[in-house]
Amino acid sequence: MSQFARDARIAMIYEGANGVQALDLVGRKLTQDGGKHVMAFFDLVRNFITDSKDLGSDFDRDFLTPLKAASKNLQEAVMYFAQNGIKTPNNALAGSYDFMHMFGHVCLGLMWAKMAKASHKALRKGADDAAFHKTKIATGQYYMARQLPAAALHLTRIQSSADTVMALEAANF
Repeated sequence: MSQFARDARIAMIYEGANGVQALDLVGRKLTQDGGKHVMAFFDLVRNFITDSKDLGSDFDRDFLTPLKAASKNLQEAVMYFAQNGIKTPNNALAGSYDFMHMFGHVCLGLMWAKMAKASHKALRKGADDAAFHKTKIATGQYYMARQLPAAALHLTRIQSSADTVMALEAANF
């Protein structure tokens, strides 16, 4: 996993400086080396999805489809920042916290899909600890169905721009 992806996943752990971490992620790391690190992450997700098509329609429905949708949302957020963040830096600032969480959700979605894939394969081979693998798959299904859709919410918030965030004067706080 790229350093960029590790940073986004780690940022999901609240440390008291999440705002600063989010600003660094969007303001510095997103564009680092011409964006090649974030593009490498998208390739990682895309390759995982392509390499996992043979696990059947249930795995596709429960893991690959939600992961693909969330990754697409993340790519749309990157495009939004590329188109709107440079000319209006407040748009990048206002969306950075949501982007950090969105990226973390996609990273965790990828990890749950990888764990579920390993458990599916173990069950196909007749693993002795079938209950463990079935529980792992069920937990992953929960994440994909109940947590990963938050990526769409974060995208909506990012795309709402900085207008509402910056609407009040400092004296109004």
